[in-house]
Amino acid sequence: MRSGLIAACMMTAVSKTANIYLMSEPYLHLDPETARRIRLLMADVDGTLNTGGGQVSPAVRGAVRRLQENGITVGLVSGRTSPMLEEMALDLDIRGPLIAENGAIARMSVQSGHMDLGYSRQPALDALDRLKACYPGRISEREDNAHRLVDIVFRADGLKMDEIKSCAGDVQVLDSTYILHLMQQGIDKGKTLRRLLGLMDGKIKPSEVLVIGDSMTDLSMFKLFPLAVLVPNPDIPAEDARTLRQAARYISGHQAGDGFVEVALHIIRSRG
Repeated sequence: MRSGLIAACMMTAVSKTANIYLMSEPYLHLDPETARRIRLLMADVDGTLNTGGGQVSPAVRGAVRRLQENGITVGLVSGRTSPMLEEMALDLDIRGPLIAENGAIARMSVQSGHMDLGYSRQPALDALDRLKACYPGRISEREDNAHRLVDIVFRADGLKMDEIKSCAGDVQVLDSTYILHLMQQGIDKGKTLRRLLGLMDGKIKPSEVLVIGDSMTDLSMFKLFPLAVLVPNPDIPAEDARTLRQAARYISGHQAGDGFVEVALHIIRSRG
């Protein structure tokens, strides 16, 4: 009886301890020493810098400028196309890497060309054909597929994710909350960002990078980089939101652009 009670108490203690470490802390817990270590900030776009498809606010624009003035290079990592990220980077004077199509396409800066990451679009094209055959008239592509090199984006009228995945086959099916994505297995934002770090001037370490995002397409970054910030997205399913909070070290107090701004300004103030 006594040993059973002790075991139960230990399990409770472990569970409580795990909750402390498995749920995101408020971004204000990011301390000055950590803030001064940051050399690169990689930000998702839709749901992080803006409210999804819209323009960035003057506050976001100012936060990006102040980060770079304070010695933190800013880059973009998004499900958007490379031309869309290039346009945004030029507009905001972003000097860091650009990772497009959820990790499938990358360039070291807006001035450089695309890197050959060795990915193919064929698995996604084959999966799209299978989906159209399984669900005639219910799968619609988005126009910007014409500008994508690896990723395929689409909408599925009234279909559940399980139904889509069962027909799509051996590919990734990602939901950014704004659109669905088909990609070859093995591609993700976090892995591509890790590949770029060793090629950057000064050999930036993962511990010197802060990543910030809002959806399951950002989960790979949260898992690979210790300084990860989740921007809450009310459109994320509860189970996905829980997964993201378990993976990201910190969480912002506000959503979308406002969440990015408060985190950026806290980092700048903390650096002194």
